[in-house]
Amino acid sequence: MTSRHLYFKLLKGDMKRKLWAAALLGLSLFFAMPVALAMAFSNIQMEETIIWAEVLRQRRTWAITMLGFGTGYPMTFVILFVAALVLGISTFAYLHNKKQIDFYHSLPVKRELWFLVHISTGIFLPAVIYLLSLAMALVVCGVSGAFTAALIPAAAVGYLGNMLFYILVYMTMVLAMMMTGTRLAAILGSGVFFLYCPMVSGLVIAFYEMFFDTYYSNAPSVWSGVVIKISPMFALITAMTDGLNLWRIAGSMGAILVVGLLSFFFYLKRPSEAAGKTMAFRKSMGVIKVLLVVAFGMAGGMFFYSIRSSLPWMVFGVIVGVVISHCVIEVIYHLDFKKLFCHEKTMALCMTASLAISLTFYFDLFGYDDYLPEEGSVAYASIDFGEDSWVSYNVIMKPSFSVLGGRRILDLEQLSATGAVLDIAQEGIRQLDLKNPSDEYKQWSNVVVCYTLKNGRRVYRRYNMFLDTVMAQADEIYQNPEYKKALYPGLALDPEEAAGNIAYLNEMDQVELLAGNQEGWKAVAEAYQQELMEMTMTRREQESPIGELLLISDEFASRIEEVNVERELRRYERQYWYEGFFYPIYPSFTRTIAALEDCGITVGESLRPEALGAVQISAYGPFGEDEDQEEFFGKEYDNEPFTITYRDPEQIQAIMENFSFSGHRDKNDMVLCSRYRVYPIAKEYDIAENLEERDYYSGGSSRGQLVYGKVPDFVIRDFEAMWEEWKKQ
Repeated sequence: MTSRHLYFKLLKGDMKRKLWAAALLGLSLFFAMPVALAMAFSNIQMEETIIWAEVLRQRRTWAITMLGFGTGYPMTFVILFVAALVLGISTFAYLHNKKQIDFYHSLPVKRELWFLVHISTGIFLPAVIYLLSLAMALVVCGVSGAFTAALIPAAAVGYLGNMLFYILVYMTMVLAMMMTGTRLAAILGSGVFFLYCPMVSGLVIAFYEMFFDTYYSNAPSVWSGVVIKISPMFALITAMTDGLNLWRIAGSMGAILVVGLLSFFFYLKRPSEAAGKTMAFRKSMGVIKVLLVVAFGMAGGMFFYSIRSSLPWMVFGVIVGVVISHCVIEVIYHLDFKKLFCHEKTMALCMTASLAISLTFYFDLFGYDDYLPEEGSVAYASIDFGEDSWVSYNVIMKPSFSVLGGRRILDLEQLSATGAVLDIAQEGIRQLDLKNPSDEYKQWSNVVVCYTLKNGRRVYRRYNMFLDTVMAQADEIYQNPEYKKALYPGLALDPEEAAGNIAYLNEMDQVELLAGNQEGWKAVAEAYQQELMEMTMTRREQESPIGELLLISDEFASRIEEVNVERELRRYERQYWYEGFFYPIYPSFTRTIAALEDCGITVGESLRPEALGAVQISAYGPFGEDEDQEEFFGKEYDNEPFTITYRDPEQIQAIMENFSFSGHRDKNDMVLCSRYRVYPIAKEYDIAENLEERDYYSGGSSRGQLVYGKVPDFVIRDFEAMWEEWKKQ
């Protein structure tokens, strides 16, 4: 009972000493919350175009945003963040003053009780002041008509979230005070606690990206998954941007507990004579110095290498980074410029470590880029050819629509037959040293491979490579039913469900609804799913989509429609919400095209030869025998293309059979296009006597190119003849 009475007596006295901080914090929060809300509400008034109900809605939205937790109104936490630093320093400032620490420790009060009292003061004062400011803000909301049932839980979450991270920042500052002997050192120490792990994580990842050609940045790693998170700042920013959840709350509370126990341990072990010294514990000085200097040395090497991209400059940067950082830290430690170059052995150790790590990355001493597992050690593999990033695997309504690409396809597929994947990876490794690729290489791709080894480890590699030499293996993988269903979720839908949401996107980028009934729509879905399952990578090189078909689940469709209803939008009015669920229709999908015709849809109607009055083709020279001669490059014809117009129906037919329409190219950028650009002109727009003089970019025209290797012979002959005529001029 006596101990409890003493605790409250000491707590009351400590709070009196912090009244200046309480006054400043209260004044800041008063202007940041109730006053700011009142000013915001005064700007939202009734006008001719704004009714009172809309005014109340806007005010309530502002109130929830400003009193809640997140980046919508960060001013509240900015004030609390500054308060955490100030209170953390001022509460334990006596530890850095020899006279004050002797006074406190001479009193008949245990150190444990002093620690508890000071910690409590730094938490209770802001908690009470913040709560009072929040109550005044709620009163302002009530007077202004902005009070709503949703405001209380939002304000509660805002209060708990802001206070949780206030305590985390405050305890981190307290730990910095325990480990240092001056306020400047404490501020610098808190900066290390806040930023060191994220900076080291970013530095190591930058080394991976700089020196390893096969590094995949989205791969999970200890640096991006663990090290970067060892920071109050990372936890705070993540929570404010992505929102609070149980895991983040539990993690932050665990961090508070760990930091608090460390602070308590160092408080008990801290010698009184540490006051006035830079570091309170001599043993920690060397550890902290080595960790900082090695990182600064690597950063120096990275900085100079990013400028000159040479080994000597990288080594020079490491040396400069180590020497400067080591000297600065020694001066800070000893508060004496004469100690600039002391502890040269430690400096040499740091320089050796920085150079060793940097050179390991530079020379790839562990064979990172050459890694290829034995087929027997792989449980299963997955691969992403990087050609279908448009596919949506989910719908996120914050704020509207999101395509989840990256590792999603790698996580969904499991290829037990790993031979084809390993062959592609081996070719990717071979092409790392490919300086002058052959002209026959056309299919450039960004391939990502993931191996799940039998021991459970997952290994990711990325290859920027040409697929031309491994198209057979690519076809083998692409035609695997399990792979294709993982790649295209629309193929795994039940045709009955797909039919209920089906729609067609034509070549003019307009959504058309199918006529007929459920059976006809189901037939379209079944035909399309079967033909897309039969599609190969090789055929994708020769065909461009001429339309798109919506395949979306009832769940995702309803989630989009809910937002449409809230915003009073008609279905498909904002088409981009559905973008990743529209699948490409290729010219060879004859069964799908026929099924759509039964439902009143003519696929590629404006691109059909019979609908065209003319086709204009343009291309840059040289042509024929001069095509590869360098003497012609950089001449006058580089500025203007050669243009030929075709009106003969048979020629139009031949051209359009090999036409690659650019309108849906984003759904298949694998198609190999020639240099011949094609501008089909509909009959109703073919009215100019001299078509070369009209604007062929307007008037119902569609752009595209002729497929590489399938240019009609007469087109080649005509352009060669035009080239010869040009040379005679």
